[in-house]
Amino acid sequence: MTTTCLLAWALAMLLLPVLLLAWILETDRDRCRRMRRAGLSQQRIADQIGCSRWKVRQMLACAH
Repeated sequence: MTTTCLLAWALAMLLLPVLLLAWILETDRDRCRRMRRAGLSQQRIADQIGCSRWKVRQMLACAH
């Protein structure tokens, strides 16, 4: 294994827990906003999160 490959694996192993923690701590509101920026419809977001389209609409309308 080359040094570059070993460094890539080490970096991946260090970043994995950080990315997992960020994903776990992401709120539904943040998830809705991220999906909306990606171009998903409110209904599609609701289906993926497991709530009503109305709830998605409310979460997207709330300002931080």
